[in-house]
Amino acid sequence: MRLTKFANAQFLAGILLLLAALTFYYFAVLRIDYSKTMLLDLGPHPDATEYFAQAQALRADDWPSIQIGYEKLPSRYPFGYPALMVPWLKILPESDAILAPFRTSQTMGLLLLVAVFAFYTYLAMPLTGGFATLLLVTLPGFFTFCRSSLSEISASLLIVLAFMFAYLGLKEERRWKIYLSAILLGLSLNVRLQSLFFAPLLLIMVIFPVKGMRWRWFLHCVALPFVFVLASSPMLILNTIQFHSPLKTGYDLWASYFSRHHLLFCLRWVPKNALALWKESTLQSHRYNVAHMFGTGTSFVPVFLLLTCVGLFLIRFNWFIVCAFLAGLSSFVAALCYLFGSDSRFYLPLLILLVGVAVLPITWAAKNLFAGKRIIIAVSVFVLFAGACLGYPSCSGYNKPGIDRCQTWDALHFTASPGQATQFVAQRDLARRLRSQPGIVLSDIDPVYLNALLPHSFVAAPIDGEHHYKWSYTWRYERPQALALVKHALERSVPVYALFVSSDESTTKQSRLPAVSGYDWHLLDNSHGKAAILKLVPIGSIEPSPPD
Repeated sequence: MRLTKFANAQFLAGILLLLAALTFYYFAVLRIDYSKTMLLDLGPHPDATEYFAQAQALRADDWPSIQIGYEKLPSRYPFGYPALMVPWLKILPESDAILAPFRTSQTMGLLLLVAVFAFYTYLAMPLTGGFATLLLVTLPGFFTFCRSSLSEISASLLIVLAFMFAYLGLKEERRWKIYLSAILLGLSLNVRLQSLFFAPLLLIMVIFPVKGMRWRWFLHCVALPFVFVLASSPMLILNTIQFHSPLKTGYDLWASYFSRHHLLFCLRWVPKNALALWKESTLQSHRYNVAHMFGTGTSFVPVFLLLTCVGLFLIRFNWFIVCAFLAGLSSFVAALCYLFGSDSRFYLPLLILLVGVAVLPITWAAKNLFAGKRIIIAVSVFVLFAGACLGYPSCSGYNKPGIDRCQTWDALHFTASPGQATQFVAQRDLARRLRSQPGIVLSDIDPVYLNALLPHSFVAAPIDGEHHYKWSYTWRYERPQALALVKHALERSVPVYALFVSSDESTTKQSRLPAVSGYDWHLLDNSHGKAAILKLVPIGSIEPSPPD
């Protein structure tokens, strides 16, 4: 009877903790009004813009691509995250399509929270599930990227599910669950290439208990990597079609300058990346990274690391722990050796997995409190748990002194990137004012972004060679290409426009526009919008402003 009451109390407490986590998630993530932020400009460029452009292309053409001018080109990023956006693009009104990346991340984050609680409840540990869910939802890196237009949370969901099913497969001796783990891990490569470094998790099939003939065990060991490769094959097939090799990606096309002049993975990057982690772990001001766009720039707090260290002493050693440790170590070392590894988002899947370690001392403390044992130690652990959930103490912001920030308070008062999305407003003004006169649009706004948002009757291209795609050695777009595009449009009587986010920008950058003999750039009336729109017209002609 007492055990039954304890089990019921655990389940009730777990449900209450889950509700608390979901409530926090609603106010910190789901309730954000993106129209009051600059996030609709889809930074960082070109990451978020290419994800969104691929999703729009998948919806319209069933093929992932980005568009610059009239050319439809491969993206540097995998198409998995854009594919997850497509249902949202179909649900949202056309005017709100820009929200699809954010809604996708929010949805994946919510699924991850529910999956964590369901996993522990399945193991008859609902109280631990509640604690883990609360730890996860208040992890700064988690709720920060759940607000984002990036693929981190989507990849993390697949990776965490892969670890869950690998654990269950070994614990329950069910090979199909290990195969499902390999499928999930393979699918995650279609979302983020860095998921490859978690592949040591697949060693779990090698240590699976041998029953019956050993040749069957050997066949399963061979089949599991095959299933993993098969699950990641959509990306490999697409690479083969676009780049004539499964091992080449869009980075080889668009970042060829960096790949030729820098080793992307090298030991020389370790000191820089380790220093960045050390600064965040010791509450020192650290360099700007992507997390500052969607939150305070903090991905974890020292108290969370302290809980994790305590949890390491409570881990029960088994072969799953060995495989999980090797997978985590592989990913961690790869991120440390990565050229851009000082950005904490590359460690996000690891941080989420560490929640499973950090929750161990909390569960231990709860059991001891219930039994009336080791009260002082148990209370101390709960103090650490409260600090981790509150995100206190922490250092927020870019190069700002002070360590008295509370991450949960900052999360509930989200003010990152306040103001209006100038690029989004500019393209909306152009589409509204020129809907009856579509044509070529030259702009310093990312052409991939514009082509993904503007009606298909418009075609956007850069003004000159100053754009995000200038690092490619095989695809070039500079002043000669811009001039050729404009002349080709004029020959076909297609209107040519230049779009700037403000009149000041048009004054500063107008000299960079292509010069065509017999034509001049004429500023259209901008009294009804903030964007400055110029039209290329014959010299001496008077172009009336298009009706609103």
